Parts: sequence; C-alpha cells; structure tokens
Amino acid sequence: MPNRPNNSKAWLVWLLFFFGGIFCLLAAQEGCYQKSVKLLGVVVAKKYTPGTSRVGSGTLSSRSYHSIKYRFTTPQGETKETWSDVLTQNWNKFHEGDPVEIEYLSATGDSRVADQTASAPVFFMIAVVLLAGGFIMRRSGIQS
Repeated sequence: MPNRPNNSKAWLVWLLFFFGGIFCLLAAQEGCYQKSVKLLGVVVAKKYTPGTSRVGSGTLSSRSYHSIKYRFTTPQGETKETWSDVLTQNWNKFHEGDPVEIEYLSATGDSRVADQTASAPVFFMIAVVLLAGGFIMRRSGIQS
C-alpha cells in the first residue's frame, strides 16, 4: 500500500503554527509595552457597553466592554485624552477624578491603562510550546 499523507491530522500542524505566530506577535507587543513610560493620568469618564446574546438566531453574539476615558500629559508636555478597555474588576474600582497609571509608548503615541494584560514571558512560552508542537508533529511524519 502506498504511503499517503495523514490529512486528518495535517490541519493540526498548521493550526499550531498559526496560533504560535499569533502568540509571538502578542509577546512582541507586550514586550514593547513593558519598555513604555509609566505616567499618571486622571479618569475622565467610564462607559459600559453591554454585549448581545443571540442564542438560536443564527447571528453571532458580542462581548461586553468596560472602558474608561483618561487624560494624561506626555513627557513632551502634550495633554492627551483617550479611551481604553479595562478589566471588569478594575472598571468597578475607577471613578471620575481618580488617578490611573498609564503605559505610554512615546515612539508611537499609543497608551493604555497599566496592568490590563498578561506579561510577555507568558505569551512567549505559549508561542514556543505551540510552534515546537507543530515542528515535532511535522518532523515525525504526522503531516506527510
């Protein structure tokens, strides 16, 4: 019998590569923010956007968003005001006029509320595991 590819598991290799690549990008983004400037801002407003639930309707549901609007001054003296999604437990703690720690990337002008996501090493380790799994499966002949 000829040696034919095991197509039933070949998709798993590419799925591991795909998600490994995504986690590499997330690790790189988190790494950039870990080198950001920490600034103190002020909460200007809070906003809750409820999600939708469409069970059985054939359309997709959306998730809820907890956002705060904050104002801060950059190291160059420019005052900025922007919205940022925050974790629910942090949204409940914030009130208008409260101080908020900001992570600011002066090279791009991007900012976000500090301590809202996982750290770069966590994303990096997930990426390594996924990519290594893909390479091992590919070399062991599961794909071909």
